[in-house]
Amino acid sequence: MMRPLTLAGIAAAACAIGGVAQAAPADIAGRWATQGFGSIVALEPCVGDARAWCGRIVWLWSPYDDHGRPRRDQRNPQDTQQRRPLVGVQIVEGLREVSPGVWSEGRIYNPDDGRTYTGSVTLRGRTLELRGCALKVVCQTQVWRRPQDLLAAMEAR
Repeated sequence: MMRPLTLAGIAAAACAIGGVAQAAPADIAGRWATQGFGSIVALEPCVGDARAWCGRIVWLWSPYDDHGRPRRDQRNPQDTQQRRPLVGVQIVEGLREVSPGVWSEGRIYNPDDGRTYTGSVTLRGRTLELRGCALKVVCQTQVWRRPQDLLAAMEAR
């Protein structure tokens, strides 16, 4: 899902996020551009548990496959989930704030490989470090940014 970053793409994403309230500096609520700007994920309190945070895909750089159909969750291990469109899929679930600026105890679903990992996020200024681990041994970290911050950075160049 990773695509090159272009001003036109950032402008399109900015249109997709128009009208979104700016989150407080110490808040993870709102929309975040994934590393490589392949998607935008909206983080918000989980339905049924306002103390936990969940995130779903709300925008994709390439929302359609080669046949013009919406991209689907094809690598999901559950056959019944493989036909669902990726836009709308919840990929972050159950994160709880364990210390100021750190949320943990959650799960992160990676639609690129169809696996779910234990997850945590750390807010560092205006970036979000998302860490997913398999068996608490093999971990990967991504840095997510607010889409409007990416647009502002491009306009400043």
